Amino acid sequence: MTKLLHTIGALLLNAFGLQIFRTCFANAVEDEECESLLSGPPFSSVFFSIGVYVIVVNSTLFPRSLHAPKMAFLILYEFLAAAFILEFALACIWTPIDVLLSTTLPSYIRHTLRQLGFDGAAVSFLAGKSLTTVLTYTAAIAFLLLALHVVDAVDYAVLRDCGAMCFVTDVQEKLWARMQREFPFLVEGVKGTCRCKVRGKRRSKSRGSSGR
Repeated sequence: MTKLLHTIGALLLNAFGLQIFRTCFANAVEDEECESLLSGPPFSSVFFSIGVYVIVVNSTLFPRSLHAPKMAFLILYEFLAAAFILEFALACIWTPIDVLLSTTLPSYIRHTLRQLGFDGAAVSFLAGKSLTTVLTYTAAIAFLLLALHVVDAVDYAVLRDCGAMCFVTDVQEKLWARMQREFPFLVEGVKGTCRCKVRGKRRSKSRGSSGR
């Protein structure tokens, strides 16, 4: 599994807009005047990048079929690979979504309102960008939450069945377990006191026992 310590720098560079592979994706993120195509709220792209990074850091970037390289090369490889994936995802996935939600969709709605004779509503819609901001943030945060669920960083069934406190405890335990894998010298953390049983897991166990 990819090391957090090796790749966190790639996420920080991406969040601050410092791109290593800028020349590779310049045509995807800039217009003819070298202006950024991203016109949505700035933190929305950060949420999306964090979601991509969550998937990356829970994957294996270096093929297991190859011989393990020296640590210095592995650190450099994972850092550059993570930076490339983040920049690729931002340029080729998030930028089209941002343009769609922030530019294309509002223009289509404004044109439709004018065709229907609602010129005043079209002007008001063009002046206010609250709808596009909400849509962009919703898309970015939804992707982040989905990424956390896909890699099993969080279990929303715990939140549904056991409440917020047990959910926070479960997240803390998983985060601490990941930190212990990254830094073996850390002392084992104290486990939470939540004794709630998740309905989904209980059903799966009962099915397994009945099959036997």
